[in-house]
Amino acid sequence: MEPFTTEEEASLVGRLDTLSVSSLESYIGSAKNSLGNHSLALTWRPRIEFALRHAELALVKAVAAAALVEAAPAAVVEAPAPKSRSKSKKAIAADASADADADVDADADAAV
Repeated sequence: MEPFTTEEEASLVGRLDTLSVSSLESYIGSAKNSLGNHSLALTWRPRIEFALRHAELALVKAVAAAALVEAAPAAVVEAPAPKSRSKSKKAIAADASADADADVDADADAAV
């Protein structure tokens, strides 16, 4: 079998670059097993060696990219500020009476 054509190499490289880390690891294992198989036709060896080299490079790049994503600080999402509620007339009156009671207590303490 002839070596890869430029188009075949580009197609293979494109497919290998899109594989996940686990798929690349599996591909590399299969390629190494194929190269260790003595019944493999010698004409396939250059193709498998080329694919194996590129798969190993793609794996290094994929692992490095995954490490960068993992090491990146998580985006901090701020909770929206709670909406302010307007006080009811009863709450306003209760606050006013509490303030008045505090003033009376302060006047009583001052008189003593």
